Amino acid sequence: GEAPNSMNEEGIMGDIYEKVRQRLDMFPQGFPKTASGVELEILRRLFTPEEGEIMLALRPSVEPASVVAARLSRDAEEMEKLLYEMSKKGLIMRIRTPDGQTLYNLAPWIVGIWEFQLKNLDQEFAKLKERYAEEGMIPERRKAKISGFRTIPVEKEIIGAAEVEPYEKVSEILNAHTKFAVAECICRKERKIMGEGCDKLMEACMILGPWADYYIENGFGREITREEAREIILKAEEQGLVHCSSNQKGAKLFICNCCGCCCGVMRNVNKYNIPTALTKSNYYAKVDPETCTGCEICVDRCQVNSIQVQDGSAKIEKARCIGCGLCISTCPTESISLVRKEKDDIPVIFPDPLALVQAIGKEKGKAFPFE
Repeated sequence: GEAPNSMNEEGIMGDIYEKVRQRLDMFPQGFPKTASGVELEILRRLFTPEEGEIMLALRPSVEPASVVAARLSRDAEEMEKLLYEMSKKGLIMRIRTPDGQTLYNLAPWIVGIWEFQLKNLDQEFAKLKERYAEEGMIPERRKAKISGFRTIPVEKEIIGAAEVEPYEKVSEILNAHTKFAVAECICRKERKIMGEGCDKLMEACMILGPWADYYIENGFGREITREEAREIILKAEEQGLVHCSSNQKGAKLFICNCCGCCCGVMRNVNKYNIPTALTKSNYYAKVDPETCTGCEICVDRCQVNSIQVQDGSAKIEKARCIGCGLCISTCPTESISLVRKEKDDIPVIFPDPLALVQAIGKEKGKAFPFE
């Protein structure tokens, strides 16, 4: 149908933002309704009413602007400009095909629109997002068992293991790509704006492959080489940051370097005691009490509070350990090692991003992809 002319009328505007919310909520990651309506405040801040109308015509699968224009009975050239501007604002995704075609599709709230707001972050926006997390996203997360986020262990700590999967090795994840970008960590940036958080590495989010193009062209991040990406990984390990990526085997499009005080996912594990917010690695840390001196260096390194020193020796709560290996790399007596889990204890990893999102959707009763 035709877009309404009187877009400035309050009723129609309210209506358009609720429709945009519903559209985002169709993603398995969700964008739930709250009693306070804080999510509509976020959408009003992000989308103009016209952008909201256009967003409703997009699909989760990529397509050229001409197809969207036809769907809305709009001019194709004008639609190309509008979609490009929306993608520059981080409201929708844009990818370039090898033959130079530009395609557009919907982005979920997380991982997606929120992460793309690096340049728009101020205290008011950070407070709105936190309120929405508390009222809308965290209650949903408590019910969910499947996490899209997975720990990647410190590579040098698993070298001796008999079976190291490619998805467990940062080097293999980097080798699968030729294009790399690094961006500020949205989580640490948000906490800093709120006057909280830590002073760990800010430029720590690595974007890979087709997403790297999007970040570089939008000015969300800067282009780096594979070698620079490796250096950032080592710096992150030094600072005690946990490598995380998507919980799937195929080519991954990002590597996060996370801390327990700022990271949205790890804060869910720590603050709200939601262990299912993060998929653990295929390993767990084990202490040799004979050589451990109880120095507590590992206690400070652990981002999920799984280590305590009791009776002069470190004790690791196996159920809480995420298998990152950060406690091992700085142990002065080499008393900690990563042990591969038994086959039945190894967390499920999905074959590709679609299978992952479909599994999250199935758990919530949402079909993906949707029309």
